[in-house]
Amino acid sequence: MKKDMLAFIDEKHKFLENNMQVHYRHYKTVVDIGLPLMLVNKLFNEKKDKIFIPKYNISSSEFDVLMTILSHGKQMSPTVLSENMIFSSGGMTKLLKKLEDKKLIRRIPSKKDKRSLLVALSQEGKKLTIDAFGDIVKINMEVLSKLQENEQIMLGDLLKKLLVELSESQD
Repeated sequence: MKKDMLAFIDEKHKFLENNMQVHYRHYKTVVDIGLPLMLVNKLFNEKKDKIFIPKYNISSSEFDVLMTILSHGKQMSPTVLSENMIFSSGGMTKLLKKLEDKKLIRRIPSKKDKRSLLVALSQEGKKLTIDAFGDIVKINMEVLSKLQENEQIMLGDLLKKLLVELSESQD
């Protein structure tokens, strides 16, 4: 698998070098940094799904919704939830329906607006989220064990720097 990923990146380099000479220098940065970031995220989500689907009957996307609600600390509107997620509100609606069908969340009428429903974790949803988070910690420890401690710190610092820059540019 390791060689497959490196071969995949090398293949993209060759394509860009042969077909995009004018912009190759800029594309090289995308392939060297952006592509590995996307692939790490993809592989990490696949690792989560290998545990979450058989053990908890949830996808990594469903876990992300549950974790967002848990970390919010109280009930929240689907709009606020969507703003804190990477999904569209249409995608969010489908995820919420699945989670409600699994009895992991419950809908509560809003006191401010009787037409809207807030989302909260059920007791079962809270327990599942906490248990699944323990598995996330194990996965992270396994993945990060491939890096030296100073590399882990450096990676964390660089990713935080990018997050700050990207979030500020969104404002």
